[in-house]
Amino acid sequence: MKINIIYALAFCCTIFNTNAQSIEIDKRLGKESAKAVELEMGIYNNEKLSEYVSSLGQRLVSHLDKPLFDYEFHVVDDPIPNAFATPGGYIYVTRGILSIIASEDELACVMAHEIIHAQNRHSVKQMGKSILPKLLELPGRVVGQVVNDDIGRILNAPITTSNSLLLASYSRSHETESDVEGVILASKAGYDPDAMKSILVRLSKSMEILTNQKEVKGYFNSHPYTPDRLEKITKTTAKLDWETKTKVSKDFPQPLDSLLFGANPDKGFFQENTFIHPAMNFSFQFPNDWHTENKPTSVNGMNKDKSAALFLGLDDVSKTPKELAHEFISGVKKEHRAKPAFSDHYKINNNDGYLVSYLDDSENKQMYIHTLWLKMDGKMFKIIGIAPKSKEDELKKSVLSFHPLTDKEKSIVKNRYIRVVESKGGETFDQICKHHNCILSPDLTAFINGMDSTSSLKDGTLIKIIIEEDYFN
Repeated sequence: MKINIIYALAFCCTIFNTNAQSIEIDKRLGKESAKAVELEMGIYNNEKLSEYVSSLGQRLVSHLDKPLFDYEFHVVDDPIPNAFATPGGYIYVTRGILSIIASEDELACVMAHEIIHAQNRHSVKQMGKSILPKLLELPGRVVGQVVNDDIGRILNAPITTSNSLLLASYSRSHETESDVEGVILASKAGYDPDAMKSILVRLSKSMEILTNQKEVKGYFNSHPYTPDRLEKITKTTAKLDWETKTKVSKDFPQPLDSLLFGANPDKGFFQENTFIHPAMNFSFQFPNDWHTENKPTSVNGMNKDKSAALFLGLDDVSKTPKELAHEFISGVKKEHRAKPAFSDHYKINNNDGYLVSYLDDSENKQMYIHTLWLKMDGKMFKIIGIAPKSKEDELKKSVLSFHPLTDKEKSIVKNRYIRVVESKGGETFDQICKHHNCILSPDLTAFINGMDSTSSLKDGTLIKIIIEEDYFN
């Protein structure tokens, strides 16, 4: 599985020579990357499910010849089907992949694959080959300070090249190695190694559904082509002599009951160009056709030609908007001897705020930087807008749209959950979905259960369905 997390580490790439370095590097990197995973993605809060995943993981680890690390297993609050390992034995599975897992054997094979990545130190070996991501570049000295300092604080990671963000991904040879050694490890723990093939096919299909793109074989793909992986796994499992053992869960998929399905509304979401955050009770409208992103510590947007940007985050609620504004003004004055073009109290929808605006023409291109502190519902919001004069009206319209959620907006917020139900003898997926008011089609319901939608089910078969509930009851 491709690792899908950014390591915010300030280590130079040249230290990653695993032939010369001890596993202490992995442990050190692992602790830092674990913090990044928790910040960027979040750990899913479900004690029973976490205990189940950890118990399964520890069973697999017990069959390693010599574990290098004290392995940890976590469920990540991410709807995308994925699993990944970070250095030092930190293994993660997402909510998304759990939702399409059809058996404990499949889950064991996925986790064994990731354990091998960690055990064979693939992350550390690959990090030296990583590419630094592109950084936000807007003209102007004052703009530069706002981007690096204030927006950096909002994003909770300085946007500077001195703190390199390293994106690790595995080579195809590492993936093949983990496929082969992973199914061997799973078989030692008493799991069907061929289950890796069924979950790989379903994972490939789920990504086709999500991206609307069919998997193709390509030289530059980091992962081997799925049919090639299946062929290699088949050759490996044909040589294995293994015995099934008692499962950690005797009634899988029962451990997945009540698992949140799809995007987590608590993190906020976009409804077209409007951002809605039910947990923090606010709505904010970005200009049409802007590129937007929702990060754990901020929500951001940028226009197509990258000449204008908006950032919304939180600031120190113990201070007033005016106090925070004056601290900001002092910092800019000290660094650039610049004075604000505007600085005064500013109200939006009867909420007290303070607005500071600068005009930066240090690079022969006039750029306006507006920073607004706004207190609402016991929180201190900070909105930063950067744009040329021609985009001023767009920025102002967006900022003025900031408001507490209306009843209409609240009504569209839903939670989706997995429910595990028992089928009746001869029942079809079409009948199950109608009886339980499933929000997925019979075809997709069968898909996440690893079955054919035309199947006639046996009595007492445990089936995952997806139901929907109002967020605001």
